[in-house]
Amino acid sequence: GGLKQEDFRIFEDGVQQAIESFSQEDVPVSMGLLLDLSGSMRGKIERVNRAAQEFIRASNRQDQVFLIGFNEEVELLQDFTGDIDEITDALENIVVMGSTAIYDAVYLGVQKAHTGTKPKKAVILITDGVDRESYYSLDEMVSKVQESDVQVFAVGFLDPVKKKGLFSRWTKSAPEKARDALSRIADETGGRAFFPEKVEEIHGIVAEIAAELRSQYSIGYFSSNGARDGSFRRVKIDLPRVKESGYKVRHRRGY
Repeated sequence: GGLKQEDFRIFEDGVQQAIESFSQEDVPVSMGLLLDLSGSMRGKIERVNRAAQEFIRASNRQDQVFLIGFNEEVELLQDFTGDIDEITDALENIVVMGSTAIYDAVYLGVQKAHTGTKPKKAVILITDGVDRESYYSLDEMVSKVQESDVQVFAVGFLDPVKKKGLFSRWTKSAPEKARDALSRIADETGGRAFFPEKVEEIHGIVAEIAAELRSQYSIGYFSSNGARDGSFRRVKIDLPRVKESGYKVRHRRGY
């Protein structure tokens, strides 16, 4: 908290832009919870469910939330609602089985969040797996999140990365690929990826995400590039006046 408009600089494709709007407000969010319901989540799902309910209770009361469950298929378990009891009922009736289609879940979750009526949009993905069943590729899914103004927060309960031998150091293991994919998705949208070592850490993580969603800065500008060619514009934001503070800026990478 406490930063001012003049503390920020914003660039589009390397060209500095004039900031036209600036605020820090706890605005309501249209938000989706994307829960991995594949068989490997069986030992974790009860604690994840409790954490999801804690997350909703800690959010803005005006938020609207939907719930998606996924294994090899993606299913909308609860449409947008502000009633925590409806989300709780949906969470208590889930079935854990099957394989994993992470990219499809994020693609469809971002698409759903984008239709929400609240000023801010976000999805929270909780998974322990490597994508095995998705129709969409990682690149297709990243393109989708880039063109939608939806933050993605990812929580990955992944197997630890094993120490590599001489002949395996140039290839990535399944956990490494999964970690890279979740980090890439979150980074592109201004979200964040978490990789807890223990299931118990989920409670602190969802509390951190809830707090972050309620304390963000919103910056707006009119692009100095008048071309309407459909190309992807890279955005960079920095804090030159407060570099010594050690702050790290996370933001949507472009549009």
